[in-house]
Amino acid sequence: MAAVAPVISIKAGKCAQNGTNIVSQAEPGLLYLYNNPDDGLLHFCWKPRGAVEPSAEDDLVIVPGDARIIKYTGCTTGRVMVLKFSSSSQRHFFWLQTKAESTDFGHWSARDDGWVHRINVALQGPQDDDEEMGDIGLGSEEVEEEGSASRRGGADGGRAPASQPQSQSDFLQNLISQIQLPGEAHGSGGGYRQQEPMISLHDLLPPTTTTSLLAAMTPGAVDDLISNLPQGIVPRNATLAQKKEVIRKVLHSPQFSQSLVGLSVALRDGGLRGISDSLGVRLAPGEERTGSDQVTIFVEAVKREEEKKEGSNMDID
Repeated sequence: MAAVAPVISIKAGKCAQNGTNIVSQAEPGLLYLYNNPDDGLLHFCWKPRGAVEPSAEDDLVIVPGDARIIKYTGCTTGRVMVLKFSSSSQRHFFWLQTKAESTDFGHWSARDDGWVHRINVALQGPQDDDEEMGDIGLGSEEVEEEGSASRRGGADGGRAPASQPQSQSDFLQNLISQIQLPGEAHGSGGGYRQQEPMISLHDLLPPTTTTSLLAAMTPGAVDDLISNLPQGIVPRNATLAQKKEVIRKVLHSPQFSQSLVGLSVALRDGGLRGISDSLGVRLAPGEERTGSDQVTIFVEAVKREEEKKEGSNMDID
């Protein structure tokens, strides 16, 4: 993929979290944000300074309004900042590798504060007035125009509607039923499930997952999904490849990403029972009060419904 010009980039290293301690990693790195023309989303990336592109885990898809960078005050030996998400408990720590303007290694200069401010403006998405981005005086020697490919990321808050048309419900349930929750491959953890980091539906359905699901879909499954989309979105007499491309664009669109995370936020904000009822997903009595993560409960309930449907279809056959 050709290099793309970043919205902003800065020399920064990664930090590892060891219990309550944040440990900086010495490897020279580059932190940058760019708009991916393929999926239309903002990407927050880190890569070693000599690398062509970041690893998959260091390329985060950002939905406007959900993520923010803040200065980490728990460190006095360096300028550490943390990327936080409203929709999940993900935390990513970085330390500035630009030359410090003080002998106090933990001191944040006006220039450093400017970097934090500018990153946060970019994370909020397009603004009506772009002047805010141009107010910060930044040395051109600090900016490097480098970029890379896409993968996964964070998400946006919001509210899920109280009810959805049945076609949208079927479309969403079909996708969610194929999610593998963290820890499922090793067996369910039972009482320890609530200790896992909070997740969002957007985290569980990154582009890599939806792309592989779409590639493996049969023509019948593709037609089922197409039937749930608005009329006219798919050309008449479209080939299987054309239909899959339409679905791919829908799944990778900012609107779909925002819907997934908006639903995740609503589930955690006391809406699990109401949303499940409106989507025709049955919960066990009191299941929402078990202390488990509400998104996890919802995904498991959807999986149960799909298993029942499959069992019923087998009985009919």
